[in-house]
Amino acid sequence: MNKFAKRLSAALLAAALLLSLAGCGTKDGKENTFTLQVTHGDGAAVTREVTTRKATLGEALTDEGIIDGEEGPYGLFVQTVDGETADEAQSQWWCLTKDGQSVSTGVDSTPVEDGATYALTLTRGY
Repeated sequence: MNKFAKRLSAALLAAALLLSLAGCGTKDGKENTFTLQVTHGDGAAVTREVTTRKATLGEALTDEGIIDGEEGPYGLFVQTVDGETADEAQSQWWCLTKDGQSVSTGVDSTPVEDGATYALTLTRGY
């Protein structure tokens, strides 16, 4: 087998692998269950288990009717969680964490991970 044929075979194999992985984590993927903790402005906390086939946290929480917001250039800007809307006049916003750590992605870019604990906390001050 010449070098060109070997390289072509390797490229085709890599492409086939990428295509087979493309379906992983889609909304038609496997069912995942995660914990969601919501801490309201008055300090009251609500914890629930969410089971979903959605790929991202934003999709899952919107589908469940837990969050609402405004679409922006970076995805969904979460304004309301569990019926409570952040008050921009008071510099309030919803802080997202995963397993107790800050995340650097928004809800639309945060993949759902089976067994993870996500938290949305109403926070004051930017």
